Amino acid sequence: MITVLIYLVVFAAGFVSCDLVRIAQERFRIRQAVRFTVTAAGSPDKVLRIWSSHRSNWCDRPGCPRCWGRWGR
Repeated sequence: MITVLIYLVVFAAGFVSCDLVRIAQERFRIRQAVRFTVTAAGSPDKVLRIWSSHRSNWCDRPGCPRCWGRWGR
């Protein structure tokens, strides 16, 4: 019984840590986009279009509707 509880705690800790990493990456990408908007001093739509055209700024989730649109990878 103790082993099952330990496995559940480790699984929950892994899930929480992965979620925290994802949140930190999203905040970093938003901060990058805002910084690029300020330095480019252009319209936000144009800046975000340029920024999001780079594959390195996309997330790694396959089929993510925010990053990949409705078509997926």
